Amino acid sequence: MGTRLENKKKTFKLIVALLSAAATLIWVLFFAWMLCQNSTSSEILELAEGWQVSVNGQALAKEDTLAAYKFSHLQVGDEIVLMGSFPKDMTLHQTMTFLCYLSTIDVEIDGRQIYHYGQEYAEKNWVVGSGYHFIDLPDNVSGKDFVITLNVREPDAFTNITNPTVTATSEVYREFARQHLLSTFVGIFLILLGAVMTIVSAVAVCYSKLYVRLLYIGIFSFLMGIWSMCNMKVFEIFKIDLASNTTVEYLTLYLAPISFILMIAEMRKHVAVWKQQLAYASAMLMGLFFVVSTILHFLNIEHYPRFLGYFHLFGGISLFLVALTGYDKEKKRDRSERALHIGVVILCVSVAIDLVRFNLHKYVMQDNELLTISIIPVGTLLFIVMLVVSYIFYIYGILVHEAEQEWLADRAYHDELCGTYNRTKCNERFDELDAGDAEYALINMDLNGLKTINDSLGHVQGDLLLQEFAAILQDAFSGMGEVFRMGGDEFLVLVRKEQFPLIDQCLNKMVRLEKRRSSELTFNIEAAYGVAKSSECPKESVQKVYMLADRRMYDMKTKQKINQRLR
Repeated sequence: MGTRLENKKKTFKLIVALLSAAATLIWVLFFAWMLCQNSTSSEILELAEGWQVSVNGQALAKEDTLAAYKFSHLQVGDEIVLMGSFPKDMTLHQTMTFLCYLSTIDVEIDGRQIYHYGQEYAEKNWVVGSGYHFIDLPDNVSGKDFVITLNVREPDAFTNITNPTVTATSEVYREFARQHLLSTFVGIFLILLGAVMTIVSAVAVCYSKLYVRLLYIGIFSFLMGIWSMCNMKVFEIFKIDLASNTTVEYLTLYLAPISFILMIAEMRKHVAVWKQQLAYASAMLMGLFFVVSTILHFLNIEHYPRFLGYFHLFGGISLFLVALTGYDKEKKRDRSERALHIGVVILCVSVAIDLVRFNLHKYVMQDNELLTISIIPVGTLLFIVMLVVSYIFYIYGILVHEAEQEWLADRAYHDELCGTYNRTKCNERFDELDAGDAEYALINMDLNGLKTINDSLGHVQGDLLLQEFAAILQDAFSGMGEVFRMGGDEFLVLVRKEQFPLIDQCLNKMVRLEKRRSSELTFNIEAAYGVAKSSECPKESVQKVYMLADRRMYDMKTKQKINQRLR
């Protein structure tokens, strides 16, 4: 009963944790929404028109906006020159925000360089990174011409260029943070949730393997939180350099599927062997891809962005293999499986939509600002929430199963009438004692008068006599020994060596309780007993000790009968 109660408490705590997480999520999203509603945007000037663009010295046909220009099959070393003019009504203290992918950048106004980035990385053949450049403009730029020179450092680095914007310098980071507010809150929530789950479950795994699945969920949440913050360039708020941001972005992207697949493999432990092997093979495939791409990246042979196509290929193969492990048309999904299934569907749909968005923006609708917003962070957040829900149902199912097994064990090892251990449990204890060398004592009990009460007062009163005596034994030997009902009116108490000095005290208490309860009932409670210690039968089985205690019990019973006749 105690273990089942503890299981219920664990289940309750898990449910409370889930509700707390959900409440925290609602609070975070609500707070983000409130900030978005209450924040007032700064005046933003978009530099969209009037551009002249050339690639490797060859001018491109003029387009209406910079975002409308298309760049295909770019190679390392290609030079793109963007020439534009500032409006004539520019105010003082302005900053240009320019999004650039995997290229060095040099900005000149009237032939004077005012900004450059990435040349030192290019010279060392390091990844230059992608992200926003915040270019502080001189005070007297109104109406002046400027030139932005990009040098491509990775093949197919980009297919279009987002229109630069100009914002008051004092407001540029605040405006950037406001535009990325939801992504920031989602990313931070995933990181914090993943960190807490990873740390707690890593400790819990030392005590129970049940928490391995939660560990994988925590790692996946943490990695996806980091990735979403990098992918949406949110870390630039904290002044993280572009090269590090891009490296971490791809590193977490390539690493995250491994923890996800291992989680699925953990869930497939009880299915066909080939399905387990398939899941682990998928994890090994992604692990091998991660190791190879990481080694080549940090050796500056090939950088992470070059492997993105392979990642999509291997990731797709792995997800297909993992899907095969979960397919079973005969199986009825439990609540845990259904929650996981819903989460996977949400994640897959968000990824599919994002792939369409990405390719539309890259190849078709480059000037559409809405297509620059990824929904994967939100999809990932919902996926993680469903994973946690799935895990709660999983743990709950295990706890309920354990409680049922314990209840069945109780039924198997306990006497239904008296509540003590039964003969089956006693035989199990005897086997343990025979296998070990610990000293013990057996107290064999025989309850007097059961047949007389059954014949004169009925079996209901006879059952009451047995129950009353069992309660007296459990009270007298509480914490001192184990009480067994061997059958009929025979009971046995097992006492360990460290409790030997208390045997007489417990027996005296038993006699006092017998007299007290006898005065309160319509029948008399009295038992004969015999005590035998294992040291009295050296190198003999428990059965020999039991027989010695039984003989001594019958000796006492004989004396009790003689005393009754004399009275």
